Amino acid sequence: MVQIPEMFADEVRHQRATLSGMVDQAAALAKAGDLAGLRAHARQIRRAVDAGNSIDRTGEHLGSNIGDIYAALDGIYDGAFPVPNPDDPADVLDTPWPTVSRAALLARIVDHPGWPEPPLESVADRAINADDVHLLRLLVRTPLGRARRETVVRVLDALHELGALDVEVIEQAFTDDEYLGNAIVERPPADGAAGSRPHACTPAVRDYFDELAWRLTSTTEPDWAALPEVLVPRGLRFVLRAVERPTDRRMAERLGAAELTDDERTALVEHLRERPAEEQRYAFDLRLPAGDAEVLLPLLGLPGAAPLLRLVQATPTTEAVRQDRNSILAAVRQAGVDGARLLLQLCPNEIVSAALGWNRAAVAKRVKHNALAGIAAFGLLPLADGETVLDRYLTLREVAKRGSKLGPNRRHSHAAAVAVALDHLAQVTAFPDAERLEWDCEARVASAAPDDWHTGDYTVALRLSEAEPLITISKAGRQLASVPAAVRADPRYPEFREHQERLRDQARRMRTGLIERLVATGGTLTPDELARLRGLPAGAAMLPALIWQDRAGTVALLDQVDLDGPVTVVHPSLLHERGLLAHWQEKMVQDGIQQPVQQVFRELYLMTSAEREAVDVSRRFAGHTVDGKVAGQLLSGRGWSTHGQYQEHQATRPANTEVTAALVCDLPGHFGGGEVVLGELRFLRAGSVVPLAEVPSVAFSEVMRDLDLVVSVAGSARGSVHRTVDA
Repeated sequence: MVQIPEMFADEVRHQRATLSGMVDQAAALAKAGDLAGLRAHARQIRRAVDAGNSIDRTGEHLGSNIGDIYAALDGIYDGAFPVPNPDDPADVLDTPWPTVSRAALLARIVDHPGWPEPPLESVADRAINADDVHLLRLLVRTPLGRARRETVVRVLDALHELGALDVEVIEQAFTDDEYLGNAIVERPPADGAAGSRPHACTPAVRDYFDELAWRLTSTTEPDWAALPEVLVPRGLRFVLRAVERPTDRRMAERLGAAELTDDERTALVEHLRERPAEEQRYAFDLRLPAGDAEVLLPLLGLPGAAPLLRLVQATPTTEAVRQDRNSILAAVRQAGVDGARLLLQLCPNEIVSAALGWNRAAVAKRVKHNALAGIAAFGLLPLADGETVLDRYLTLREVAKRGSKLGPNRRHSHAAAVAVALDHLAQVTAFPDAERLEWDCEARVASAAPDDWHTGDYTVALRLSEAEPLITISKAGRQLASVPAAVRADPRYPEFREHQERLRDQARRMRTGLIERLVATGGTLTPDELARLRGLPAGAAMLPALIWQDRAGTVALLDQVDLDGPVTVVHPSLLHERGLLAHWQEKMVQDGIQQPVQQVFRELYLMTSAEREAVDVSRRFAGHTVDGKVAGQLLSGRGWSTHGQYQEHQATRPANTEVTAALVCDLPGHFGGGEVVLGELRFLRAGSVVPLAEVPSVAFSEVMRDLDLVVSVAGSARGSVHRTVDA
């Protein structure tokens, strides 16, 4: 016996005693030759084991402590149900109890020797192809082996096509898998086109479920555990039953959203017309999940609120999704202010309430906790009295800075929520888009510098040295190296410091955001965009230090290219292709030009001979072991999303607008769960693998740069850490 925690020991002993008694009953049935009784008794034993092994009863410690009971049952059932032909799957599967010897026979038949629960897929294929009704029914009824949910549905479909699908088989299928409905209701078209259609067995299954649901809920205490999950009943009778029992939460969840026809919806309205207002509102709540609650709006005195209800129901409550403010306001006007208030009481919605300014305090609290939908709603709030667009913009920038402290994937969703909030703020303040809002607010930050001021003999000023804002203090024309106490005590000094930090943040945003992105993607700016950037102190200081290419193909510093058309920030891969990389590296050193981000000295990664031979896969970093937590943070900061061990790829990121980098890794569950071994890297376009030679050189180099950084920084002692640059 396996050691059992003291808190579960008594219950395990009790469950063992119960099962031992059931073994004795099985032995008596076998001695009497009652095979039908033995079959029924096996089902009872399996249910007893499942119930006794539950986490709340025995902490799942029962199953590992009843080996002797299993062995005794194996002996009884092997003796009572011998196998006539060990090579015949039907003879092997025709058993009420999954004995070890029978599992071994099945494992041999399906060519999976040693498996305690052999897969049944090959047997199912054989039965379906042969239209073997007996074997198909056994596949559903047998406790032996295991079949994927999709395989069970294929078997039910085959039985339906053969006219052999009955209640007994359907009931057994749902007894074994209460979530089987996930695979039954819909399936993708065979041709791969969009949409879905029901399985062949769906009508019969739905009829069975409807009658089962009606029967089980006819008592005052329904047996909800016996009702399969997922499936939704059909018919007005279920909705009316739920309305009659407003205190039964499960009744509301399982029956209140039953599928209705148009005639049944009309009948529901007529039934409720003379009912109390409380019952009408409850029925409205029941129909919200079904998506047709708007037919009840006139009964609630909300005849014009249908557009607002549809908008509310289409708005996610946990994600940040862009909303159209004008559409919200138009729907509110149609419902009326009082109608909108009543509807939002019935169906609370953070975004719609925020657009009307009705939940300002609650939204602000949610923003503090980094709630994604709350951040999006914050941008949609009307400006408060005395609040400027710059105030809201700067607050959102502070919120954005908190994202760097979040987990890898959460960091991306947090940044996306801030982007949605900026879009919403642009709508509130009548800017054409979030980009124009950002340009305007950044310009206001730069132009709002406070004037020089004097205190005693000191003159205090804010000056820019390249992109770095500096506070200077002078006395009698001589600049001081430190800040005197008299200046620090002046109430104007904190204002200077605050504006200095704003300008620093602006420079940081431009350097690590815009300029790094332009260099990493070889991005292009229009003349208007470039002019706005150069109008900012940080832009005027940083952009001239980059290498650009104009529409004529000239590669030079900013003041040496044609600025009347679009200009592109040059990636070092282009300089390499033109044989100009060494020239520009030498020039930058000779002229003492300090670039805001790495450009001409940026690590450059080209295809290796091994990658050219492999055609569509890179194993450059395969086999390197890295710290999963550190690697996840590094990848996240460079736009990668990390995934679990059972996904097709464990790390992905858009390499450009068309191609996605996809990395396979060996990891313990998720990236932060321990050491990660990097594997093969591929590039995908619309889900298909792209030959490496067709991947744009900029995208290829930047992806390799990311992974080299991960190996170099997060590599463990067991991984061979090195930098691979083929230039």
